[in-house]
Amino acid sequence: MIEYITTRILENSKGEAKGKVRILKLKEEKNAKIEFKCPECEYEGKWEEKWEEPFVQGSGINQKFMVKCKNCNFSVKISKLKKEIKKKSA
Repeated sequence: MIEYITTRILENSKGEAKGKVRILKLKEEKNAKIEFKCPECEYEGKWEEKWEEPFVQGSGINQKFMVKCKNCNFSVKISKLKKEIKKKSA
């Protein structure tokens, strides 16, 4: 069963949408599967991260996920969509 899944377009430091990330976490597994295209250096890779700090930060609606490029160390914090929708409507 799926515990968490998301696909997002990522912006580089200039605000250009050049990358993307996909995160998949199954309930029966301890790791999340990451597919990543860095918006900064355009590196593409797939790997797994343990479903714990520092990858997972916080809990519930405030939960964020820290994804860091394996090539240039550009880091992105991904908020849950519910949190982003609340920010935009406020």
